[in-house]
Amino acid sequence: MGPGLPWQFLIRAVAVITGLTLLLLVDVRGPVFYVAWALIVVALVSEAAATFIYWRRSRKEQPR
Repeated sequence: MGPGLPWQFLIRAVAVITGLTLLLLVDVRGPVFYVAWALIVVALVSEAAATFIYWRRSRKEQPR
């Protein structure tokens, strides 16, 4: 992998920051409230899935 952050990480970071901004600074109500939480949850779940997949692949490649 080259230098810098992976683009997937940047997308997740933007989703979390946008969701938190909506919840904390804009004080959203109604459907936008659920959109804000959905952004945060999807980013965290996708990060957990990516970490799990990376962990599984790295364990398979190790010689025993």
